[in-house]
Amino acid sequence: MSAMMRGVGASRRALRRGFSSSKADYDVVIVGGGCGGIGAASQLLMKDRGLKIAIVEPSNEHYYQPGWTLAGANLLPMKSTVDEMSNVMPKKVTWVKQRCETFAPEENKVVTDGGELTYRTLLVSPGIRLNFDHVKGLEESLGKNGVCSNYSYNTVSFTRQFAESTKKGTFIFTSPASPIKCGGAPLKAAFLIDDLSRRLGNRDSQNFKFCAGGVACFGVPYYRGPLEELLEERGIANIVSHNLVEVRGEEQVAVFQTGPESQTEMKFDFLHVVPPQGPFEFLAKSPLADANGFCAVDKGTTQHVKYPNVFGIGDASSLPTSKTAAATVSQATVASSNMLDFMAGRAFSKSYNGYAGCPIVVSNKAAIMAEFGYDGVPMESLRFMDQRKPSRLWFHMKRD
Repeated sequence: MSAMMRGVGASRRALRRGFSSSKADYDVVIVGGGCGGIGAASQLLMKDRGLKIAIVEPSNEHYYQPGWTLAGANLLPMKSTVDEMSNVMPKKVTWVKQRCETFAPEENKVVTDGGELTYRTLLVSPGIRLNFDHVKGLEESLGKNGVCSNYSYNTVSFTRQFAESTKKGTFIFTSPASPIKCGGAPLKAAFLIDDLSRRLGNRDSQNFKFCAGGVACFGVPYYRGPLEELLEERGIANIVSHNLVEVRGEEQVAVFQTGPESQTEMKFDFLHVVPPQGPFEFLAKSPLADANGFCAVDKGTTQHVKYPNVFGIGDASSLPTSKTAAATVSQATVASSNMLDFMAGRAFSKSYNGYAGCPIVVSNKAAIMAEFGYDGVPMESLRFMDQRKPSRLWFHMKRD
């Protein structure tokens, strides 16, 4: 039986068990007010204005995180990457400004630090946790001695500051072995700071190194070759199987795990760190989690593998594709349609193909546009051009 037909069977069984609007606080509860949760809520309301929807989100701000790599290279003002959450929250949605603490799917319940909410359907989209604390010495080093990161709104300014003030020496850019949001962002940081240094006239006095915790600089083979060639062309050493585990800021030393029992140290003058990342504890320790702590969902329907009225999208989901904003937007479209189908007792109408888009900005005027689906299969938008070659078109699409 197809996942689509299993969905309708599960939907009818669930409805018979009493998942009705008369017994729930909300038709839909969404955990997470990022692009996935906000996008899904908007799409649900476009198709059914009568839905009673709540979004559980404790933050007052909504961030455009893909813009932070540009801001770190002085190509975008930081203020343009943040907005008030109240400005992006759909008007007909109830904003529950509380922290999710756990899920009780057998009772159709979300538990927060302020109470409980019951639902007919649940969408899990809280994003991913930045584990700066998993690298020894990193948290206390950020913003000092040349250590910076584009992965936090509070640290992006240090990237530009140190890139402009460090005239010579060794520049190291890291990428962890763990899954991360936007797999191309570590490379973007390296390319953009290289470009900035060239424009400042400092590059000849600097030694650039890109250190990946995994076995390659980029996970999709179709784009990896051109990116490796560009690293070589720009004089950026491509070093793999080097996972950052410690920063000794005062000494300006980075320590990398290079094998089960082996480490190596590198001196630096500038260190851009992409922190390890993983699921939030409230999800990882809940009944919704898979063995890795992510929300366990079907790769096509986005429906939970055990609880039929639960769906999951974005960085917090188990969907085996790159964790990018473009991927999350595509998933939100599939999930919102299938959630409506589920509540109506219909077969699912949409299936997610793993699409992810990753514009890799390589200079102040050009970008490579990586678009792919499950198993790294290319899914490019423009057939008349090679998207692996840097283009001004993709740069303006990303920035503007």
